[in-house]
Amino acid sequence: MYIAYFKHTQLRMAKQNSQFSITNIMKQLSFTIILLLFYNLFLKGQPTIFKDKEFLKYEMSYGWITGGVASLTLEKTTLNGKKVFHVKAVGRTVGIAHTIFHVEDIYESYFDPVTCKPYKSRMSLKENKYRNYNVVWYNHAAKTLYSKKSGNHKIKVDNIFDIVSSFYRLRQRVTKLYKGQEITIHTYFHDEPWDLVVKYKGIEVIKTKFGKLKCMKFNPVVEEGTFASKDALDIWISADKNRIPVRVKMKLFVGSFSTDLVEYKNIVYPLGSQ
Repeated sequence: MYIAYFKHTQLRMAKQNSQFSITNIMKQLSFTIILLLFYNLFLKGQPTIFKDKEFLKYEMSYGWITGGVASLTLEKTTLNGKKVFHVKAVGRTVGIAHTIFHVEDIYESYFDPVTCKPYKSRMSLKENKYRNYNVVWYNHAAKTLYSKKSGNHKIKVDNIFDIVSSFYRLRQRVTKLYKGQEITIHTYFHDEPWDLVVKYKGIEVIKTKFGKLKCMKFNPVVEEGTFASKDALDIWISADKNRIPVRVKMKLFVGSFSTDLVEYKNIVYPLGSQ
């Protein structure tokens, strides 16, 4: 879920040209679920690994302080006569952080149940006085998209996903990777094409609220300056049939932030099943 955070932070910092501090870290830490949306789409097979009414909830913390919560809710619906999955990703600050920064970010996607290619995506960001809203429609056959903010665009790659649908595509496809492998996924995010490169770091067993879990570890390539180093962002996905994000850690100059899975409902397989 830090993919949204990572990209959004870079855009905001570039515009504001401000110093990185605890305050703007917490302000940008609004949305942590969309994180894992970044792996290539190259393996065969279409396993059933998510279903209607799946729900994932996360808590974002800095040390012992809980600064925000995030959730992913998946539902079957129809869009223009087509059967689709609708996913809603919500991130918001809580407690003192909410009193100060008042963040509520929402990302939505309507995507094909088989290919996970999006037909429509929506973004609504509220962070104190800052607002950012957009709706994007995708025509994959014509290789075009329409953005409410900027109009028509040509799609220059064979497969493009919004930042949320790419997460579900990842869960469909990633089954076998070799340690050190670099992977790229094409997305349309914040009204522009954006390629994210990540590295597969191997298998790790981590302690969670649900016991010890075997996970696949990934490391997005980030820019130094915003983060403490180029490998300052780590993401763990369960190495079971569900392939759900379990933990994210982000190392900044002021310390480490963590996001952990705290609740799940209606997953296809028992968590940790092989």
